[in-house]
Amino acid sequence: MRELSLSSIVRMWDTYLSEPNGFSSFHIYVCAALLLKWSTELQAMDFAQIMQFLQRPPSLEWGVGEVELLLSEAYMLKCLYHDAPRHLAR
Repeated sequence: MRELSLSSIVRMWDTYLSEPNGFSSFHIYVCAALLLKWSTELQAMDFAQIMQFLQRPPSLEWGVGEVELLLSEAYMLKCLYHDAPRHLAR
């Protein structure tokens, strides 16, 4: 959360608190949405660069709009995959 502005953090916590089991279950979808957002950049990096990027992602200048878009994408992922027990099975 330190990688976001205070207003963005408040917006995220508002969503976490409104979701059933918000932080424990919804947070994984927020992380997945972040990884999908930066997927192209991350795939072009080596391991050390990825670790550096994830420790300092370019999200500090994000406003509430970008966070709302991220939360919307996370919610979409949750709706698609949360009740699909075999979505990770091969």
